[in-house]
Amino acid sequence: MQVFCQIVDSGSMAQAARVLGLAPATVTGALARIEKRLGARLLDRTTRRIAVTEAGRLWYKHAKRIIEQSHEAEDAVRRLASEPRGELRVTLPLGVALTFVYPHLHEFTARFPRISLDLQVSDRIVDLVANGFDLALRAGRPGDSDFSARCLSTYRRVTCASPAYLASHGAPRHPAELARHQCLIYRHEPHSSSWQYQVDGTTMAIPVDGPFSSNESHALIAWAKAGKGITRQPDWLVAQDLLSGGLIRLLEEYDEIGASKQPGIYAVFPKPRNHPRKVEAFVKFFSQKIASASHQ
Repeated sequence: MQVFCQIVDSGSMAQAARVLGLAPATVTGALARIEKRLGARLLDRTTRRIAVTEAGRLWYKHAKRIIEQSHEAEDAVRRLASEPRGELRVTLPLGVALTFVYPHLHEFTARFPRISLDLQVSDRIVDLVANGFDLALRAGRPGDSDFSARCLSTYRRVTCASPAYLASHGAPRHPAELARHQCLIYRHEPHSSSWQYQVDGTTMAIPVDGPFSSNESHALIAWAKAGKGITRQPDWLVAQDLLSGGLIRLLEEYDEIGASKQPGIYAVFPKPRNHPRKVEAFVKFFSQKIASASHQ
């Protein structure tokens, strides 16, 4: 198609070959194949000049438009690759959204005005590809090998309860004493009916049970503040309650675990994939915000 249009534009096959950087025989062969496929003669050729037939003029008109549209499409893709733009669909849990994303949305949209954000907030882990998401922000330790994950920040889980609960039930001094307490359990991760602690240099899974469980951390924190039991949450999620005294940290000396076992906040992507600029812009921006906030 491009060869034929160049022949018409150049006025000769020899000149078209020079413009395209092809051998004259290659240009002649390409034209012959087009005419054979179409079953029509596109050019009348003499030793000195070419004349475009009626079929050739029709083919040229449509082919030229297709080539121009192809160039426009290439330019659009290049612009997309060089400037963060377009719709960006992100799924993330409520705690991450409230703590790290919502406070900085205005700054992000001001910096990247051509990115249209679609944030789907849920603690439910969804299939990114099947649901059309560009990425997910997740807290914990991602275990799905079908996706690639980038750790944005690590954190610690802390055990805590309200002053009212501790006044009536006492405070556990050792993780094993949790068996005698009402524990508020996050039912979202594998092995969520046990909490891990470092006891005598060994990581131990301590079984826990209680009257309330949820897959949403804010519900558990609300119950804990109401004196309903002991909960174990990411440090960044209960930081303000610990500072205000609404919750009291427990078993702190048993919370130290190896860095390789620390949970984190992750950006999760389908793989293998070259991430568009809009994805990289989002991850870079919020990784800085998350790292800064989670280590204050």
